[in-house]
Amino acid sequence: MKPNEYILEFRVYLEDTDAQGIVYHGNYLRFFERGRSEVLEALGVSVAESARPDCRLVVYEMRVRFRRPAFLGERIEVTTSMERSSEYRMIFRQQIRRKGESEILVSAETDIVAIDEKGALKELPAIFD
Repeated sequence: MKPNEYILEFRVYLEDTDAQGIVYHGNYLRFFERGRSEVLEALGVSVAESARPDCRLVVYEMRVRFRRPAFLGERIEVTTSMERSSEYRMIFRQQIRRKGESEILVSAETDIVAIDEKGALKELPAIFD
């Protein structure tokens, strides 16, 4: 693990899969969201705080690459790193792998921005400097 990486590990449950026991593609977005939430928690930003009306952290853009499927019962890891790319945007880079393996199953880059209570773009909080 690199110094700026966070790893979230969990098991793939039936609710995560389709009828063939393969993780449904849309659920990878949930897995990535969990990884980002855990990074924010590690930085001292609670999930509730990231949804404050005066400074909501929201997804601006997401690029996902599906390479291989994960299956029912497998243990997977979501590796997340982040960098601030401007005063208004953070980029989260994430990868999902089977636990203990190096092959990337799914990867994503997600741009996060902060908005105020009216939905207008605002500078990211200082904690992300």
